[in-house]
Amino acid sequence: MTKLWKLAVAAVLICALVLVGMTIRTQTSAGQGEAEAKNPDQFRAVWVSTVYRLDYPSKATTDPAVLKADADKILQTCADLGMTAVILQVRPSADALYPSNYYPWSADLTGRQGQAPADGFDPLEYWVEQAHALGLELHAWINPFRVTKGGQSEYDSLTAGHPAKVHPDWVVEYDGKYYFDPGLPDVREYIIQSAEELARNYDIDGIHLDDYFYPGAGFDDGDTYAKYGSNFSDVGDWRRDNVNQLVKALGERLHAIDPELSYGISPSGVWADRSSQSQGSNTTGGFESYYASYADSRKWVKEGWIDYICPQVYWYIGHSSMDYETIVKWWADTVKGTGVSLYIGMADYQAGNTNPSSPWYGVEAIRQQLALNETIPQVDGEVHFRYQFLAENTQLQALYREFYHSEQEVFLNTEDHMAYVQGSAGQFHPESSLTRGEAVTLLARLTVDGEGKNLYSWEEGTGGFSDVSPGDWYSSYVHFAQKYGIVRGYGDGTFRPTQAVSRAELVKMVTSFFVVTGGSHPFPDVSNGYWAAREISFAAARGWITGGSDGTFQPERSVTRAEAVKILNKAMGRETGERKTALPFTDVSRTHWAYGEILEASVTHDYKKTDQGEVWL
Repeated sequence: MTKLWKLAVAAVLICALVLVGMTIRTQTSAGQGEAEAKNPDQFRAVWVSTVYRLDYPSKATTDPAVLKADADKILQTCADLGMTAVILQVRPSADALYPSNYYPWSADLTGRQGQAPADGFDPLEYWVEQAHALGLELHAWINPFRVTKGGQSEYDSLTAGHPAKVHPDWVVEYDGKYYFDPGLPDVREYIIQSAEELARNYDIDGIHLDDYFYPGAGFDDGDTYAKYGSNFSDVGDWRRDNVNQLVKALGERLHAIDPELSYGISPSGVWADRSSQSQGSNTTGGFESYYASYADSRKWVKEGWIDYICPQVYWYIGHSSMDYETIVKWWADTVKGTGVSLYIGMADYQAGNTNPSSPWYGVEAIRQQLALNETIPQVDGEVHFRYQFLAENTQLQALYREFYHSEQEVFLNTEDHMAYVQGSAGQFHPESSLTRGEAVTLLARLTVDGEGKNLYSWEEGTGGFSDVSPGDWYSSYVHFAQKYGIVRGYGDGTFRPTQAVSRAELVKMVTSFFVVTGGSHPFPDVSNGYWAAREISFAAARGWITGGSDGTFQPERSVTRAEAVKILNKAMGRETGERKTALPFTDVSRTHWAYGEILEASVTHDYKKTDQGEVWL
């Protein structure tokens, strides 16, 4: 494997419209509303939980085909939504989703602890390879001290070779669950060595620890404290030092193997309240990780022991005692000048509350948080908890397609007058409707970068839309158009690729390449409050569109192929006139109102500009 991501490239299938380049700037997209582009270098990740198979796999199985299919679906969805990374829980408790010399195979994977997948299949290797093929980072998420979640019966069922059975003196029971004792040097060394195994054996992009350190103040480690805590008068300080030793040494050892490996931790969102610690946040009454789990996360940042911190800020903006904005800004101040990146853990699981009076009703709370994050320079990205909540919430999917589209400027190619449409069996069908799938195909082919180079190349994807499937002839074009902010789709998570594109929708798509400025329009059937009024005004002012004989624009009417060609020619500055070349379509006569427009779009030619207009060479 290689850390140079392998983006899939394949032959492009020919569809109803064949297209070439264009030059336009991304700002808006088809659908109601607009989106500001997010910095593509920012970290945008999803936690994929494997404990109890919450996200993966769909069922306990040894069948590689099922395990692969589940991974493919998750990774493709994340890529389509504009994510840049997946954080996969590879060690849900003291077990593994990969062949390990330290932990048995996880029962959450195959149904029985110690049971490997069939045919020597390695799930983690597959996840890494497929993630990289889609341009995603893969971070291995481990729970360092947790042994079981299911009480005595689960502990009793551990395999004989399990480290908790081999070293029962390492294990402490707390509140019906079992944990390795962080105060034991041998435990910390074992955890470090097992993480080194991951760094050596896999081309992972990062190692990620969550907030499972000490489970609570009543942890029964008195004997360990008596043996190792003589330099500490306070058991809390000693516990924090144990965690600190692990955090520091783990980073040093991982970076000795791979200096480029990203090493981060996701603690609970609040380090400490200001009433408890003078350097704490202006919060009250919450879970202070400094005391509750003995996680001195502020120190990890200030000492530079980690590459990133990802606090789980699971409260809404305006919360009376745990305000999201207050907490995020506290973390922003904490990382300032340290070189440690700040990613915010987002509460996707809270979104979608059906009670209109709930702060988490719909996705507005998440939208406000994303918008706030963009205003804070120290926030380098977000991580969303967790995949299944995102996958089941089409409103969240639409929100991330809106916020996470590419910031790269794209343009319509005004320089090369290549043919960008073709007919079928010698006919153009000028009065037939253009579908939404055909429209994005056309625009994808006409898209170039700032240097005039064609941007589109075949890349599998669905844009994250529920009604677009891999293998559909238009899927790659839809994926491209969503990725570059040309389209966004509908609020229910669909794209409706076979639906006829309306005149307003096409104008919205085309204007996505431009910096749209305000203005007025002459159309009595387009109100100022209409969702695409601004774009229609922009297009009308530039002469791309005109009204019918009655002066109306008819924004909801399906656009015809002839109308689409005219709009695109106007947007690209391609002019019509007398040509020596004949139109190659038998169903478009010279008297057709769009004859010259269709000819300009369907025949490749050189040209020059004159005072009389464009002249073909």
